[in-house]
Amino acid sequence: MSEISPIFSADAIAGRLRSLGAEIRADAGAREVFLLGILKGASVFLADLLRAIPGEVSYSFIDVVRDAVDQETADALEIDFLSFTDIRGRNVYLLKDVVSTGVVENYLLTQLRIREPASLHLVALLDRPSARTVDLRADFHAFTIDEDGTWAGYGLEHQRRLGNIPYIGRVGR
Repeated sequence: MSEISPIFSADAIAGRLRSLGAEIRADAGAREVFLLGILKGASVFLADLLRAIPGEVSYSFIDVVRDAVDQETADALEIDFLSFTDIRGRNVYLLKDVVSTGVVENYLLTQLRIREPASLHLVALLDRPSARTVDLRADFHAFTIDEDGTWAGYGLEHQRRLGNIPYIGRVGR
């Protein structure tokens, strides 16, 4: 088993998501919030954030098929809406587990804008602005990380494992 150094505790995550839910509700006002989670990394994040946002909230998931050679920087090849959801006129909050280079997120945001949402925001569990290769910023984020590394826990998997630990940690080298 890989060694993991805890970075964000389960309590810190829960507290931050309560605050993030309030920030998103304040941004949306009384309007419906539509969370769109990118599978599979954002699934746990979406489930907890959904419960932290008061008022009317709905959600769906999308899957992004990428080049298998380089999962982090590869251009997205296909977007798969698991159940078609019309986002025209809706306030959409796109949830991503880790926003690093911004390439995939930029592509997704461009494709989603074509569907004419009322508003479209990028929400990151972990935001790594120092790793950006495109001009993009997360509108909302739970945590900012600046160092390089591999992260696991709270739905983030390392080698298809460790997503079940309740905190976010850095995987040892």
